[in-house]
Amino acid sequence: MSHAAGTVLYIEDNPLNTLLIERILRARPGVVFGSAPDGRSGLDRAEEWRPDLVLLDLELPDLSGEQVLAALRTNPATRTIPVVAISAAIDVDVHLRILAGGARFFVTKPFDVADLLSLVDQVLGTGGS
Repeated sequence: MSHAAGTVLYIEDNPLNTLLIERILRARPGVVFGSAPDGRSGLDRAEEWRPDLVLLDLELPDLSGEQVLAALRTNPATRTIPVVAISAAIDVDVHLRILAGGARFFVTKPFDVADLLSLVDQVLGTGGS
């Protein structure tokens, strides 16, 4: 059984949510975790770090998650980085818009830890267990 390896950037303004994801990803020793507390710093870090996966909260203090996703998709340096949106939004229209905007998956909070790890494995290309 192989597990994910690579860099994951979590763009999230809530420190508790960031800590939670960081702890969950410790189950994947091959994953290097980084975070950004708002959209603009998230975009800067994505361009600088070129992570293998961006986890993106939709409710950020400066830009909306949709704006961040659009900026990631228009920047040649970040255009191909897989993005997984993580949000408490249950509106189907929001889910469809985010997916149409280029997100690979949409995870609704609260999420199942095993499901999130499986998704990280899948996106980082290992297929999981």
